[in-house]
Amino acid sequence: MSLLGKLFGRKSATEEKARADALFDRGEHGDAKLVYERALDACTPADAALLEPCRARVIECCDQIARKRIAESERLAREGADDLAENELEHARQTAKSPELLAEIEKRIENLVRREAREHAIADQRELDDDERYDLIAGSFELEQADEYAAAGDDVRRALLAVHSGDHAAALPLLEQAAKDAASPRYLWLEVGRARLLCGDVPGGRGALEAFLSKLAPEEGGDARLSAHIELAAIAHEAGDVEGAIAQHQAALEALPDDPRPYLALARYLRKAELPEEALEVLEGALSALDTDKPVLAIIIEQGLAQAENGNDGAAIERLEKAVSMLTAQQHRDLPPELATKLAELQERAGNKGRALDLFALLAEGSDIANRMTYHRQMGRLFAELGHGTEARRALQRALELAPEGSPARGDIERALAAIP
Repeated sequence: MSLLGKLFGRKSATEEKARADALFDRGEHGDAKLVYERALDACTPADAALLEPCRARVIECCDQIARKRIAESERLAREGADDLAENELEHARQTAKSPELLAEIEKRIENLVRREAREHAIADQRELDDDERYDLIAGSFELEQADEYAAAGDDVRRALLAVHSGDHAAALPLLEQAAKDAASPRYLWLEVGRARLLCGDVPGGRGALEAFLSKLAPEEGGDARLSAHIELAAIAHEAGDVEGAIAQHQAALEALPDDPRPYLALARYLRKAELPEEALEVLEGALSALDTDKPVLAIIIEQGLAQAENGNDGAAIERLEKAVSMLTAQQHRDLPPELATKLAELQERAGNKGRALDLFALLAEGSDIANRMTYHRQMGRLFAELGHGTEARRALQRALELAPEGSPARGDIERALAAIP
């Protein structure tokens, strides 16, 4: 050893390796790794025989540290802490050196994310009992509407539950009989109209909805009135009567002049009727009519969507990002799907793939269960395009777990997984 080495306490490669071997034998693999690395740094040409054994021991130490992470991950997974378990596996993946152990860790991560996706889907599909379902249905009733249905008896409750279960044919006769038996039916005609439409009786449904509206005083009806006008507008649109559809929306505006929802409903209709400029005019009118200094979130969203339909990508991004900022400022991360998917499309088109990825990640964690597979699939595509192979594989594995057996999407996802290097 040189004079400087002796003065400053530096050890020879042989001494460092001996100390590292002792640490390794005691199972102190983290410290052993550091000392083996010091041994490698201390090697001189005369110590060439120590190089390979020390390098092999560094790899073995890394693998042993990773195995401890794997064991901790298993413990956390047994306790239901899947996020923490996945985090431990990620650390193990970053630490492990041998190809065999890396492959094992990737398999464990894949199995864990598949299990998470399955459990998430199962939890989201929990069925409510009849009382819970009816409470949800009745949550938007007007006070007079709830009283009328309660007075009509249990058949109306059963009918409404049947409608929301998709059994429209069973519900219709119960509702028609309830309307016939009631002394002064009003809101019951709304339910009859809806049920008739769901059973394919368009003329009968339109007649019942018109009967409902005719029985309301000018300031009555609230949500129910608005929904009847929107249903009648949809009937007119299906018949090719755009002017008739707009007239129904205008009638809702006149009945509810201080409510932003009729403006929004008309703007949405105009946008979907490929009249985005007219939709933007309605929204500007809404801001004037409502006379508020505070930004109205729903109007900002609709402005962004209308600007996108009008081909004004920059203005659309500005409006939609403002809406996202307003939502997240309120700790609301469950973004409306139409908002987030359109913004992701616009941001990707503008070259901001990372932002598009963030939006799909939020959607994948949100309440839009029906499209969760699509969101994970989009995340996988974007991760792959951005060069993040591990994350891309994980997102696509989640998508695969949610894809129906035998579906075309499943085959596409499998091919996308196989294409990741």
